Amino acid sequence: MYTGRFAPTPSGPLHLGSLCTAIGSYLRARSMKGRWLLRIEDLDKQRCSREAADSILRTLELYGLEYDGSVIYQSRQIEQYKEVIRNLKNRDLAYECTCSRSRLKSIGGIYDGRCRNKAEAGKQRISVRFRNPGTVCCFDDILKGRIETSPAESGEDFILLRSDGTVAYNLAVTVDDETEGVTEIVRGADLIPVTTRQINLISSLGFRIPDYMHLPLILSGHDLKYSKQNHAKPVSDEDPAYMCALAMKCLGHMLPEDLNRAPPQEQIAWGIENFSTGRIPGNNQTVQY
Repeated sequence: MYTGRFAPTPSGPLHLGSLCTAIGSYLRARSMKGRWLLRIEDLDKQRCSREAADSILRTLELYGLEYDGSVIYQSRQIEQYKEVIRNLKNRDLAYECTCSRSRLKSIGGIYDGRCRNKAEAGKQRISVRFRNPGTVCCFDDILKGRIETSPAESGEDFILLRSDGTVAYNLAVTVDDETEGVTEIVRGADLIPVTTRQINLISSLGFRIPDYMHLPLILSGHDLKYSKQNHAKPVSDEDPAYMCALAMKCLGHMLPEDLNRAPPQEQIAWGIENFSTGRIPGNNQTVQY
């Protein structure tokens, strides 16, 4: 069965960009008669909060986006992730690293494998990196076709466990997608650069490689991505019909005129019935709003 998911980080309420991702992934899953799961990616304790997670749940309910099963919180699955890391280390597919962020910055940001053979002795701060085979540096995207990334980025030995004990995104998302049986990942185009890294990890773990569909990013009038870092305004709860219609428009699905002010549930129902990947502006990685 087709299984999709929406996996927001609860560092604030949903904004237009994240609403588009939620609706796009939901319409895709329901049009395929599949499941749509909800995962809260709350590993970063400093940025994430339960209040933000609850706000996201309320917004999804307001817009008629009904998830299947229970909500998965990554913060409750730390031991599962660390067990996978231990298994990778036992198979010599992961190793300890004592390199600092300042050193990484000094060499251009791409890790050079300095600790691959042996980490520097006597260091207090130790992270764990994936021994990346770097065999995959391209993938097929449902909207954009074949996408190639640089071998240096695809094959970098990226971090699995940070020196402060925080499990890294690339590891957690890979384990979760396998555990939940996700067959297709629908997400924003800003995550294209990490996709081949994740595929290399997925292959090394022996997991099934899902299909990928990267939705265009929503840009503001100042050519900035709608994101919390760029101070994007949260989705308003006061006029969900307008915001839902706007998100559908950004995804290339123009509602009939008589539905533009209809409740979001009716708009979403039309979207499921009429969803087509051909409508989404897939050749572009951005949509101007």
